[in-house]
Amino acid sequence: MNENRSGTGRTDERAPGAGDHVMAKKLMLIPIVHSEKEMGSLKSDISEMIDRKFGKEKRDQHRKDVALFWDNLRTMVDTVLVNIDGSAVRIYQDGMPIGGEIGAKLIAMGAKDGIPNHQIVLSIIEHGGVLEKTESPALIKEEYEIIKSVVNAATDMEREALSEKFKHRLYELTLERDKFIAGRINESLRDGEFGMLFIGATHDVAPYISQDIDLFVCNFVLDDIIAWLKRGMADTRNGVPAQKCP
Repeated sequence: MNENRSGTGRTDERAPGAGDHVMAKKLMLIPIVHSEKEMGSLKSDISEMIDRKFGKEKRDQHRKDVALFWDNLRTMVDTVLVNIDGSAVRIYQDGMPIGGEIGAKLIAMGAKDGIPNHQIVLSIIEHGGVLEKTESPALIKEEYEIIKSVVNAATDMEREALSEKFKHRLYELTLERDKFIAGRINESLRDGEFGMLFIGATHDVAPYISQDIDLFVCNFVLDDIIAWLKRGMADTRNGVPAQKCP
């Protein structure tokens, strides 16, 4: 597969001709780190496990690092939104089994609860972006039930035994989820549209993305992002040149 993971995008994109007014399908894959607020009913148990394993000091530092990550990502997304037509954006979010208005309502609820991932996605929706169904409900439910059983184990020994028992299945589920997510993107992203995939950093969706999609694995370097956005991209904002933010 000819995707470039350094953040420069694929190199096999067709150069637009003089009469070419069709913007390529473009997808920015954004690796993310999930916050504890996204753990739902498992939040307290997972926090307790982290405390026991790493100690409060390391746990607090991790929380600060995650918060800083989301602050930087919010700045990056704001810059991207200035440089594209919001109505051409399709949003793909890991863990999201439904799109459209219902999915947007779930995102709004998460944003209200303080989940930074959902706050950023909501800002894109408010700029005209469309939230797509991204995941298989059956796959994420199976994974959740496995993780729940491990987290709720009565003892550390039982937890370790369950982790070992389900290790291979969790690996398989990740692969199946990655393929499903890529399939949803491949079938729903159209010419002239810009996709944004927010995906946990342990996933590897890129190998399954169709070759007719100009893929950029985000490296969080704004100059690289803006250069990729401009490459082969006919501006859809009434002919106004794309703006580069400082």
